[in-house]
Amino acid sequence: MSRIFRYIAVVLYILVAAYGCISSWQYYDARFFLYFTNLGNLYCLALMINELVRLVRRKSISLPLMQWEFGGLITILVIGAVYNLLLGNPCTADYWNNKPSVCLHLITPILYAIYFFSTRPVRKVTVGGIQCSIFLPYLYIAFIYTRHLITGDQWFPYFFLDINRIGWGGAFCWIIGLTAVFVLTGIIFIYLGKRKTRKSKL
Repeated sequence: MSRIFRYIAVVLYILVAAYGCISSWQYYDARFFLYFTNLGNLYCLALMINELVRLVRRKSISLPLMQWEFGGLITILVIGAVYNLLLGNPCTADYWNNKPSVCLHLITPILYAIYFFSTRPVRKVTVGGIQCSIFLPYLYIAFIYTRHLITGDQWFPYFFLDINRIGWGGAFCWIIGLTAVFVLTGIIFIYLGKRKTRKSKL
């Protein structure tokens, strides 16, 4: 991808993600930071702002930063998959009428994935990238349950974390299941990246 197209792609992503986050903030207000979708998109938005700065300064990317970008990739793709398969319904008009939600659950995952795979050598991503992708949701889970224990608030943003409905055992099963999704997705992408590299050398 040429530098000019990188600029266009990064700026487009920043505009879409910023619109989605600002609109979501106006809708959720104080509960904005309780949704993993919002936090995950803010994380990826920060990475893309950093990418814009790097493009302007013509600096190459370091391997540790690429690992965190890979963690962002897995995070935002899982956000999109979980919402569109479990929580939202793309076959309804209400889904498409909610433009901020479409931005944060569908458009940003697609844009981020296209940019990452077009500009990053996935073959260089190691298990550290998978660890980064797990660290982000686990940090979020720790935040949600710490908040619950400290404040006593019985409200949870997602049904699979709601211990009032499914208990600690049910929440634990969901956490393990989603962890497996994060890990397997990361392994698949790394494998495909390395396999593509091997084929190109033949």
